[in-house]
Amino acid sequence: MSLRTLINLRIIFSVILILLLGGATAVWQARQSVAKEVQSSITLALQMIEFGFAQAPIEGKDNSEWLPQISALQQTRHLQISIAQEGEKPVRFVTQRVVDEDENRPPEWFIQAVMTEYLTERYDVTMANGSIKTILITANPMDEITEAWGESKAFFWSVVVMLWVIFLAINLVFNSMLRAVQGILTGLHQVELGQYDMVIPPSNISEFDAIAVEVNDMSRALKIAQENNQALARHTMNIQETERKTMSRELHDEMGQSLTAIKAMAVASKQGNVDMPSIADSIIEICDHLAKVVRSMMRTLHPLSLAELGLGATLTDLVNEWRRRQPTLDILFHYDDQVEMLDNEVAINVYRVVQECLTNVVRHANASEVTVDVNSANQSRVTLVVSDNGVGGKVGAQGFGVLGMRERVENLGGQFSFESSNGKGMTVSAWMPFIRKKDNE
Repeated sequence: MSLRTLINLRIIFSVILILLLGGATAVWQARQSVAKEVQSSITLALQMIEFGFAQAPIEGKDNSEWLPQISALQQTRHLQISIAQEGEKPVRFVTQRVVDEDENRPPEWFIQAVMTEYLTERYDVTMANGSIKTILITANPMDEITEAWGESKAFFWSVVVMLWVIFLAINLVFNSMLRAVQGILTGLHQVELGQYDMVIPPSNISEFDAIAVEVNDMSRALKIAQENNQALARHTMNIQETERKTMSRELHDEMGQSLTAIKAMAVASKQGNVDMPSIADSIIEICDHLAKVVRSMMRTLHPLSLAELGLGATLTDLVNEWRRRQPTLDILFHYDDQVEMLDNEVAINVYRVVQECLTNVVRHANASEVTVDVNSANQSRVTLVVSDNGVGGKVGAQGFGVLGMRERVENLGGQFSFESSNGKGMTVSAWMPFIRKKDNE
């Protein structure tokens, strides 16, 4: 069900409920009004009769003198007045108000709903000859019911007009809201399709305008992330190609030449009058050199010591290697033994982050000292901090190495931060969840 249909149904339900409650209230008020009006009319007529007879006693008067005064009361609303002679049947009505029966007569259901009882009051009059005549005053609420029906209709139609105006106003407001919602949905659909260039136009409604701003900011952030990922992917492929070229060159230059030299020495050893111990020493020296080359290549591809000796020994070997290569760089290494319980997947990422940090320090920092700190916080997360006293740089100018480290850390559900400024060195801080090593690993 759409939002518009749901809102319209609720408005219609509310209108029907309001009309029912309003109609019931109007009928109840009309019934109370009819009863009060009829009672007040009878009370007024009795008071007028008593007052008239008190001012002019009827003893000694004949009917021609006081009957016209009684007839004047027929102008009183809601009343039927008649006079009955004692002992005479049927009662003879000398005055009677005629009820107007026209098209304005209320419907029967309304009459039944608001009709009150026909009240009759008696007033006995003693004539000069000693006879008693009775004035009968009977309430007839039809006039009041007709007026109540007219007022009820006016109230009903005024409520209908008011509710219709409210309905139109609400729909106009919701039309504006739904247009804003449709624009936001269109923008989100474009984002879902990977089209991050679309901008949701501003809305006159502040809440929807805030949502549009947030969606536009999200689209820009996703576009930047997409561009960074594409650049990082291209950089990764370039690194792979560079590593393959380097490995191919090393295999050709180092292993190819060394194997050729070993083969040549083996051929020479078959000839007579050769110095066999010298040839053997040369072969041993070449093999030792090949072993170093192979270990270096294996360390570059994947540190085998990580699975065999653990993260601590592998990081120590890495730090020692850089100390050997850069004797002027003082590397301070702090390691928590609890980190040895890390799962291999997390451990290799810790190793790669430290490796990348040290590579960046050697290549770009021009530092004299670097500190590497790897520890565990109650075995809930593993944290590492690498800082140097080098030249530093702007945080906004992060290279692919920093982006690659960030991807590694965040892909494991951790957090990565990079702080650097000109002349104040660089600090890389990261934490990753502490996933314990399985027993069979």
